[in-house]
Amino acid sequence: MGGHPFPEIPCTICAKPVDLQADLTADENGKAAHEHCYVQHITSSNSNPPAPMMAD
Repeated sequence: MGGHPFPEIPCTICAKPVDLQADLTADENGKAAHEHCYVQHITSSNSNPPAPMMAD
C-alpha cells in the first residue's frame, strides 16, 4: 500500500497539491496554500488596501 502519507490537499490559490511536509502556509481562512502563491496573492490584491498609519 504505497502512496502519500497524507491525502492530497489542493492549494486554495493555484489548485496544485500542497506538500504538507514542506509547505506550512495557510491563507487568511486557514486553508492550505503554497507560500509563493499566497505572497503573490497578497501583494497583487487590490482588495487589500494598506492599513492607515496611526498618528502619535
